[in-house]
Amino acid sequence: MAAAGASGRDMPDQPDTPCPDALRRVALPRDDAFPHRAEALGFGFHSPDGREYWARDACYVLRATVAERMALAARELEQMIEAAADAVVQRGDYQGFGFSPRLMALVEASHRAAEPSLYGRFDFRLAADGGLKLYEFNAETPAALLEAAVVQLAWFEQATGLPAGAEQWNAIDDALVARWPAMGLPHQVYFAAERDREDEIAQVAYLMATARAAGHAASFLPVDDISWHAQDGLVTPEGARLEACFKLYPWDWLDAEEGGWLLPRGGTRWIEPARRMLHANKAILAELWRMFPGHPLLLPASLDRSAIDGAAIGKPALGLEGHGMTIEDAASADASTEMPEELPPSPTIWQQWAPLPAHDAGGVPAYPVMGVWSVGGEPCGLGIREGDGLVTTLEDRFVPHILL
Repeated sequence: MAAAGASGRDMPDQPDTPCPDALRRVALPRDDAFPHRAEALGFGFHSPDGREYWARDACYVLRATVAERMALAARELEQMIEAAADAVVQRGDYQGFGFSPRLMALVEASHRAAEPSLYGRFDFRLAADGGLKLYEFNAETPAALLEAAVVQLAWFEQATGLPAGAEQWNAIDDALVARWPAMGLPHQVYFAAERDREDEIAQVAYLMATARAAGHAASFLPVDDISWHAQDGLVTPEGARLEACFKLYPWDWLDAEEGGWLLPRGGTRWIEPARRMLHANKAILAELWRMFPGHPLLLPASLDRSAIDGAAIGKPALGLEGHGMTIEDAASADASTEMPEELPPSPTIWQQWAPLPAHDAGGVPAYPVMGVWSVGGEPCGLGIREGDGLVTTLEDRFVPHILL
């Protein structure tokens, strides 16, 4: 049952019960043909610059109970993050979030309107005994959706030699199709991304397919083709009003554009809504720790480095793709990453340093992060990315998984 959702199982185990060998990396016969077959699914970026983004000779094996725990954790964290975001808005205190005054107003208005959300991805550290810790919540522009929802499911259905009884936690596609009608959108929805990012265009194309399956008309629009009309607001190059638009482009980038002042005037329904900037911002980690100190799913986090005992990692509040991470730990400092010059600075949020456990990848260490996908607040699948270093970046690999 390839698309079996672990969240749909009975869950007899308690989340704090140790689960030895929660995750294993298993070597498989190398399959160089599959990534090329997957190009028919839109996966044309499997080998960027000759680098193997898709792992061709391995998969991760999880205990089914661990997937169940991840689903429980994601559900609980959705509620906690909603509560933390509400507390921030009620106080009107956005210290540490790095929002401009205009973006702050957009975020607050979106939160008060409770604009519906489509999806998000929780990034977890999974310990050898099954213990989970939240690294962050990618709630605005989460990457690697096509790989998790479509490509690894195709791999599962085509792979030979998998253990009897193997499943995969992957109900993402069904969840997305079912979610669109609940979004309250007009029939026509536009989908925007940067025109020169093949991976992002592929993800947007996949989301367009899910929207069409739900009955919407869906059209692609490069972000820089969006323009302004005095009477109609934001429009397409053909002059059609942009009533609803999914964008794989961060809100703070839109706000910083020359036409950012038009956002409050455009009248467009955006997916994800501006309120998700609260959820995705690293400052929410500090708010979570303030509201739920000692919670077993959280790592201590603060705007104040001195509030974190021992080793810590500094994360840019508006950071993405692993850029600008500062690790203050004698054993791991060389894993820190640079902030590209083109990305604007933002406040640093400090989180207790809890490095990813290493797994053997043919004699070299690999460090997998668990990406739990949530659609409409309901966890529905897992994508695993692994790297050669302790900070997950765009240089890492996607590795399919199975449940046993």
